[in-house]
Amino acid sequence: MRAAAVIAMIVAMALAPAAAAQLAKGGKKPLTAAQAQALFGIDMEGYSPTLKFNWRECIDPKGETLYETPAGVQHGRLNVGPDGTACFAYEDDGYAAKSCYSVSRNGAGFLFNGAFGEVFVTTRVVSGVKSCKPNADLIG
Repeated sequence: MRAAAVIAMIVAMALAPAAAAQLAKGGKKPLTAAQAQALFGIDMEGYSPTLKFNWRECIDPKGETLYETPAGVQHGRLNVGPDGTACFAYEDDGYAAKSCYSVSRNGAGFLFNGAFGEVFVTTRVVSGVKSCKPNADLIG
């Protein structure tokens, strides 16, 4: 196993309790469509306590995304619905399938709740992003 993969596993284990603690707080109000515009032009990293992996998603100001997990990199697009729902689609299936999430604020970050119970918690958010490039440390 490469050193980067070992470090990613250690970070995932270290972040899992913090992500679970944020979930326990629950009851966060979903963002409106206007508030969800804050997702454009950000680079975020986090952990999915339900799927058990670290992730990163960079979203440029136009909604083009770069989604990274230990399994690899996918290019995608973000669309925000009139109710504030954030829907992501990826090029691997020709942008045919959408994964949509109710998004709420989580401190300075975000909490994404999917229709099938999947949860993604941000652990770092950087705003003001103009373009997205892969992070070799995450995908090792």
